[in-house]
Amino acid sequence: MLSESNLSATHRVLLGDLPEFGYLYFDGYIAAKWDPDSPLTKEQQKRSLVESWTRLGKYGRNEYTDEDILWPIDGHPSYIPQDLLSENDRKVDGQISSTLWIRTWFGKKDNKASQDAADAAYKRLVTAAMWDGDETGPRYAIEPEFVFDAKEELGHDSYTTTDENGDMNPDVVDGIALGTPGSVPSYLITALMHCPGQFDGNSDPRYDEWRHFSPSQIQAEIPFDDKRQSLMVCVADRMACEDGWVLFLAINHRGQILPFRIRDRASWVMQYEANWMDGQALEENTFNPDDDVECLMHDGDGWGPL
Repeated sequence: MLSESNLSATHRVLLGDLPEFGYLYFDGYIAAKWDPDSPLTKEQQKRSLVESWTRLGKYGRNEYTDEDILWPIDGHPSYIPQDLLSENDRKVDGQISSTLWIRTWFGKKDNKASQDAADAAYKRLVTAAMWDGDETGPRYAIEPEFVFDAKEELGHDSYTTTDENGDMNPDVVDGIALGTPGSVPSYLITALMHCPGQFDGNSDPRYDEWRHFSPSQIQAEIPFDDKRQSLMVCVADRMACEDGWVLFLAINHRGQILPFRIRDRASWVMQYEANWMDGQALEENTFNPDDDVECLMHDGDGWGPL
């Protein structure tokens, strides 16, 4: 476990200091898994690590929180990259929010008119969802550090729109996010490349009881954890941008989409965020959380009021 001196340093980090390499639990995974001889580019290998780290689940990730991995006596080998996360990413990783906003619709490829229309539609969506309809007013809803809408990362020619074979990604079809239960969507991995610690945070391991579970306790808890919401993802796909119907996804500790999904008006984003911060999971909106359902919560106009 982390030593007392390192725990003290971690506490200072939580107050806003820049975490040095070794403070974030994902650093331990980088140190253990980085392959200096990999044929992948640095960015490709980072993405691969973020995805495998996510799929490990909370108990698998916990194996990389030991101080012998995070803080080896002889230091980390020189080939271990310590800059995979930017300074801004390191400052907020594992803190503040368990809600992510991800844009997946950027218009049709090689069609500037479509892309311009998508940008205008997205601006309207953000104004309705996060500015309470007034872009000149105070910002509400999701922390800006956890709003992911960069075209170069999520748009055409990115990992989000093509799979490893260059084929179209099954997570988004004709601009619509499918929300397939059990899948780990590519757009989520893209977002987590900035904040791989969002599932478990970077809290003091002395106070996280589950980090000390025995193997038998872990096996008993996994079936429940696999069905339990760990993150909420608001997807700004084509339906959200053009019609105002935002897709709300419950994500478990392995990064998998849980079966019950919600479509609701843009004006409801702040309410869902507040509910989730208060501990209300999306499944509390249904009597059958295990059913593969995308529930439209209101009739009429997606741009309608609360």
